[in-house]
Amino acid sequence: MGEVWEATATGDGGFARRVAIKRLSAEHEQSASLARMFLDEARTASRLHHANILSILDYGVVEGVPYQVLEYVDGVDAERLRRRGLEVGEDFPPELALHVCAEVAHALQYAHEAKDGAGQPLEIVHRDVSPSNILVSWTGDVKLADFGIALARDRQERTLAGHTKGKPAYMPPEQVTGGNLDGRSDLFALGCVLHALLTGHSPLAGEDRMADLLAGKELEPSDAIPEDVRDLIARAVRRARHQRFQSAAEFAEATGKLLAARSGRAGRALLSDWMARVRAKEEARARPVSGWAGAFLEVEQLLGGVAAPTSGSAAGGSVTPPPRSEPRPQRRWGPWLAVLALGGMAAVVRPWRLGLEAAPPLPAVRLVSAPVPAPPTPEQDVAAPEERLPTDPEPAPKPDAAPRAQEPPTKRPARAPSPPAHRGSGTLTVGGEGALRAVVIIDGERRGHAPLLIELPLGEHVLELKTPDGHLLGPERIQLTEFHTPAAPLRWVVPLAQGASGTR
Repeated sequence: MGEVWEATATGDGGFARRVAIKRLSAEHEQSASLARMFLDEARTASRLHHANILSILDYGVVEGVPYQVLEYVDGVDAERLRRRGLEVGEDFPPELALHVCAEVAHALQYAHEAKDGAGQPLEIVHRDVSPSNILVSWTGDVKLADFGIALARDRQERTLAGHTKGKPAYMPPEQVTGGNLDGRSDLFALGCVLHALLTGHSPLAGEDRMADLLAGKELEPSDAIPEDVRDLIARAVRRARHQRFQSAAEFAEATGKLLAARSGRAGRALLSDWMARVRAKEEARARPVSGWAGAFLEVEQLLGGVAAPTSGSAAGGSVTPPPRSEPRPQRRWGPWLAVLALGGMAAVVRPWRLGLEAAPPLPAVRLVSAPVPAPPTPEQDVAAPEERLPTDPEPAPKPDAAPRAQEPPTKRPARAPSPPAHRGSGTLTVGGEGALRAVVIIDGERRGHAPLLIELPLGEHVLELKTPDGHLLGPERIQLTEFHTPAAPLRWVVPLAQGASGTR
């Protein structure tokens, strides 16, 4: 949906600050719905000032394309945090998972209680609490990011009836069925995050887990998790909201008590020490580290999977994307060289478009990632071959160029986006209480039971459901496009009343 740039905001007297610039990608620029979502995210995040929430510093529109200026976090997201440790022989202990989730719970408590300037509740529900939206810096900061689909009282873009938004592996049952949401819905997702940090997967992983939960069978956390932590997770992911933690503050208190009982050290100290060990081992192995881009390179809905540069890439050199099969119109970057207002200070932002004949010397902005499809959830992740990106030669210096006052940014190895696991396919989900355990028939072929997430070739398909009591729902014609990804699939949600009514 978007692309993110690393930038340097500069001002008088040598003022400089690293920031990130997030903007809609070229293929989504003309979508009025996505533009409203982008503005909603900026409006919501701008009202939230908390140590555990990623800050938005500015918002604007250039050439009709909206952008956000965001706080820069030097680190990785929680989805890759555990994996990075295991790659260098560092287990991710329960104490660290408890601390990360306690910090996110503090952020959620603040967001759930936030009020507008008139003192009226904003009624914020994040709706997308997942490991990829939790950023962890190398010094131990934990930030909740991406309020792109968050509910709020004055939100402009509304979810259409029969549609749901979020990641299926972290959705509470009331979100899957299109019911009313509140703060306890986010706590269900946070319980799934805690499970994923300890095991590598959500307790909802598996074809029948959500169906069983909707049918009344509670989720059972993995036996590999310590019993005290398992009990906490089991309470967070209860089907009925009144049986879960009733507030994020209560969740944070419970995780804090468990952490104190298991370790005599502060959670932040444990996390920063662990991060330092991981980074040191990575550097010792001479593996390119993506920490410079981690905060935004790994935000799930924006950037997708990445692949490390191969040995044929020159470290520190500029990187060009793979050649495109179709020519794309040149974008005029003149307006993007304008001065942006950042907290009342001048911030010279110089976007640098990759893939031109030569990059301008000493760029103040580097592209963190080109737009790529949103990544699949861990449960549907399919390994894709890594791509090698050739490096551009360094541009020759111009003898008559005036010296720059700004120091050039340190060049770091960039990482290229992995190609999609399945080209020419889109993702469909079928669910809702009315579809529970129904046989899913697509183009006349039985494809499993609802709830179901499945990849299909792009184009038109005919969808039917046969409920357990023999009723037939459909046929329904659907149109899959390349924008229907595992993170943002086309959804057919059948309410309970419709499922009981039989053939339409």
